[in-house]
Amino acid sequence: MESRSWLVPTSTLCLYGFFKDMKPSESFLTPFLNSSYKHLDEKDISDKIYPYSTYAYLVFLVLMFLLTDFLRYKPLIVIESLAYLCTRILLIWGNGIPMMQLMQVTYGLASAAEIAYYSYIYAVVVESRYRQVSSYTRVATLLGKGLSDVIGQILISTGTTNYLVLNYISFGSVSVAVIVSFFLPKVGGNVFSLSENTYQVFENESSSSANVTENDLVANRDQLDGLDSSIPKSSCSVLWKLTLKRMFTAFKTSYSNKYLLMWSLWWAFAMCGGLQVEDYVMNLWSHITGSHSKKVYNGGVFACGTLFSALLVFLFSLIKVQWNGVVSEVLIGLISLLDTGLLLIMAYTENVWIAYVNYVIFRASYAFVLTVASYQIALYVELKGYALIFGWNTFIALAMQSLLTFIVTDKNGLDLDIRKQFVVYGWYFGVIGTTFIARPFIVFLKRFCCCGNANQTRNNDESTPSSPI
Repeated sequence: MESRSWLVPTSTLCLYGFFKDMKPSESFLTPFLNSSYKHLDEKDISDKIYPYSTYAYLVFLVLMFLLTDFLRYKPLIVIESLAYLCTRILLIWGNGIPMMQLMQVTYGLASAAEIAYYSYIYAVVVESRYRQVSSYTRVATLLGKGLSDVIGQILISTGTTNYLVLNYISFGSVSVAVIVSFFLPKVGGNVFSLSENTYQVFENESSSSANVTENDLVANRDQLDGLDSSIPKSSCSVLWKLTLKRMFTAFKTSYSNKYLLMWSLWWAFAMCGGLQVEDYVMNLWSHITGSHSKKVYNGGVFACGTLFSALLVFLFSLIKVQWNGVVSEVLIGLISLLDTGLLLIMAYTENVWIAYVNYVIFRASYAFVLTVASYQIALYVELKGYALIFGWNTFIALAMQSLLTFIVTDKNGLDLDIRKQFVVYGWYFGVIGTTFIARPFIVFLKRFCCCGNANQTRNNDESTPSSPI
């Protein structure tokens, strides 16, 4: 019975994740917009279209992480699938910069709602299954993306089809994801709401025409259950106020754990840099090869990066390592410094194949540690308010990405060319890596110095003769 209780929602969610990311056209977005189908300039794509997804993502994310735990995940997953479907419709049948900007807004909405996908599974399985489901759900999306990249590259390289047909294939896949989303098992209750005994206070007080006080509710704040339709409407404001207090308490309690805080910080910083690289790496490749080059291997490169990522993430479900403490901080630091080197080489190389290989390694290392971070964060979340924590972490990442986008790429900022942008992204990861490696090194030095001082004090005490009584 226990196996079925986690296999059914996990397999359904994995199926949904596979089809929502099985979009062969995704790897060829820049060439498609730059082609005769859309007639958009490369500079307009970079400056006037792509930034809209970042800004929309940030705005919608606030709403999503406040509502996801309340609505219990599934409705937000349905919204995500519908937003992806709207993105495909606009890409195929929309024309001009305003329509493409709207397309990026719907894509930002879908990206914001994705926190429901990665939060849902922790609310329906037991903690002992967290490692497995963290791996399986991310592998499903990686396999979907990897297969779509392979299909897209084969169809384009062989001349079997064109960029427009790839978008039709993506439209069909996302349509399947919309259908699958309706079959996800519902998650009952509300992790931040109050118990049935608490709601009984409303009924008793209402029948005696007395006012309900917050103290009546707080007395039962540690009990969890679903919402009750019998609550008087006049008491809804009190209920929402206390529910928000519970959210804030869960938020504060969760982040008081230093391990959750550490992994959350890496999540936010790494996601910011990772998203920025993902958004603009096609522009870099296009710059290296020439914007009108017919030999475009974006799909194959994305496929290699994604499938390599899927392999590493799947291995995570099999290995058992204690990631807390110094080991995790050193791991984060080393991987971040590796990413620095990879991105700087990409920024300066004239050989597109070197840029391709470096991206594959970057993509795999990023996906692996992000999965490790998801698992670690889920272990320390209070009251099972996963979307609240994952959403806040993502919000911080998006806020930083919006700032980074404005400074580096926006025409009102530095408006750097694509190579200089990747120099900035490389040193960005360098700062992260140095910071995370420095902390355990400083702690070690402090302990070493303290031990040395303690030994010196002990030796002095032993050498000093005792005073006569």
